[in-house]
Amino acid sequence: MNDETEPLESEQLEEIEMHVIKGYSYERLQSELQVVEKESPEGIAITIKDDDIFRWRVKIQGPKDTPYEGGTFALKLYFPSGYPESPPLISFKTKIFHPNVDSFGIVHMDILLPSNWSPEITVLDMLKSIQDLFVYPKPTEYGDPHVLSMYQKETQRFVEEAKQWTEKYAMESKNTFTRKLKMLNFRCCGNQNKYVKE
Repeated sequence: MNDETEPLESEQLEEIEMHVIKGYSYERLQSELQVVEKESPEGIAITIKDDDIFRWRVKIQGPKDTPYEGGTFALKLYFPSGYPESPPLISFKTKIFHPNVDSFGIVHMDILLPSNWSPEITVLDMLKSIQDLFVYPKPTEYGDPHVLSMYQKETQRFVEEAKQWTEKYAMESKNTFTRKLKMLNFRCCGNQNKYVKE
């Protein structure tokens, strides 16, 4: 009887490695979800898409004294199997006029760039950064060039356009909004910061 086991094929090794990586990613995201549920900033609500921990759905209430005030913005967070070694893809489902968001709704932030990404960055860090972008946009070269140009050269026009988009795409009827707030246990945002261009 031959006790020697045949060496695993490279495809089998890759499959095993992916299971290990995905298992770690799963545990990390489960842990982060618990933290976010406890420590989520006011004005942010989280759900998991189809019980898939790798697909999060987020709603952010537009902060006061910004062009986004009164709006509720839906976002999608997609985490790759290699998370947290690789950053997630974050995009707006709700249309928004913002220099950090491209025409496909994808969010562009410095911390999400592969060159700047660190596994130590948490989902909570990302959500806080996105919420901060509503108040203090931080344009990058990867955002929508039209929006970026207007933000840099015609600030007042940018603010008016952003308000119009908020009213058109991000505002719901009062009854619908109130019902959703109750369902999501949405806490009203108390951010009193003024909208400031850096």
